[in-house]
Amino acid sequence: MADTIFEYIEIEGTPREIGLQQGEAFKRQIRGSIKTYTDMFRDYSNLEWDRAKELSRYFIPMIEEFNHDYIEEMQGVAEGAGLDFEDILALNCRSELVFVGAEMDKQDGGCTSIGVSSDVGANGHCYVAHNWDWKTSQRPNEVMMKVKQTNGKPTFLTITEAGIIGKTGFNSAGISVVLNALSTNQSPAGIPLHMAMRAILDAETLFEAIGVATKMPLGCCASFLIGSRGGEVINLEIENEDFDVLYPSDGIIVHTNHFLSPRLPRYPRKDTTKYKLPDSFVRCGRADKLARAKGTDIGPDDLKEILKDHTEWPCSICRHDNPKIDPGLSMGTVFSIIIDHEAGDVYFCKGNPCETDYELYHVSQE
Repeated sequence: MADTIFEYIEIEGTPREIGLQQGEAFKRQIRGSIKTYTDMFRDYSNLEWDRAKELSRYFIPMIEEFNHDYIEEMQGVAEGAGLDFEDILALNCRSELVFVGAEMDKQDGGCTSIGVSSDVGANGHCYVAHNWDWKTSQRPNEVMMKVKQTNGKPTFLTITEAGIIGKTGFNSAGISVVLNALSTNQSPAGIPLHMAMRAILDAETLFEAIGVATKMPLGCCASFLIGSRGGEVINLEIENEDFDVLYPSDGIIVHTNHFLSPRLPRYPRKDTTKYKLPDSFVRCGRADKLARAKGTDIGPDDLKEILKDHTEWPCSICRHDNPKIDPGLSMGTVFSIIIDHEAGDVYFCKGNPCETDYELYHVSQE
C-alpha cells in the first residue's frame, strides 16, 4: 500500500524540533511544493519566487503577534530542509501571495465538505467528510504527519502540502478542520489562513477554535468546517471584516465554494468565487441531497459513496482534471478524508476516491 498513501511520519518535540524533523523528512517534497508555487505565482500573478519570498516578510509581525511558536516551527522546517526561512514562509503564505496582481478569474481551490452531527451520525458519532480539490500536480508533494507537541497543545494528525505547518487535520482533543476557498472582490488583509488552520488544530473545543480563527483578520476569505468529539459540527465563514457561524439543519451541513451566510459578504463586497466556480452550487446541492437521502445512521461507507459521486463530471464532487480547459486552471481531487470524531478514526484516500481505497489511521483521544 506504500504507493497509495502520502509520505507519513510521526514526530514529537518543541515547535523548533517539530519543524526540524518535518524539514529533514520532507526535503524533496518541500522543494516540489516550491516548484509548484513558483510556477503558479508566475502564471497567476506575474510574481517571481524571489519577490514572493520578499513579500512574505510582510506577514512576520502578524504571525509573531498571533503565535510566535509558528515562526519557530517554520524556522525549524527551513533549517531541516536546508532552505531559507523565507522559502518556508512564502509557502505558508501561498494563498495570500497568489492574489498579488492575480487576474480575477483565477481560483484558489474547489472543495466539497460534509458535516454530520451525532444526531444523525452512525452510532451517535460526529463525522466530517471532505474532498480537497486543487492542482493534481501537487499530489506528490502532499505529506501526512502525526505531531505530538510538548508545549501543552494537542497531538494532531495533518494532511498538508510539504512545508506548510497547518492544514486539514484532526487532533487528540477531538477537533477537526477542513477548508473551502472563498473570495470577494476586495482583497482581505491579515494573517495567512494556514496559520488559522494550524491554530484550530491546536484548539480543544469548538468555541476555542472559532475564537482563535477570528481573533485577527485573515489574509484570505475562507470557510472552515469544524467538527468536535462532543458530537457537534459547525461551519465558520470568514470574509474581509466579518464572520458568521452556520449550524447544521437536521444534523447535516454541506459547504463548497460560495458564501452561504445571508449576512456575508458585507456590502459593498461581492462573492466572486461563485462566478469562478459555478459548479459550487451543484456540488453543494448534490452532496446535501445525497446526505439527507441517507436519513439517520450516516456512517463512513455512506460518506465514501457521496464523495465518489460523478454527477456533472468532471466538475463533480469527485473532481477530475478537465481536458477542455487550460491545464493551469484545471483541478482534481488531491485527497479525500472522513473523520470519526468519537472513535478517533481518520479514513484517508490519496487522489480520487473513485479510483483508490480509503486507509484507516487513528488519533488517540485525550
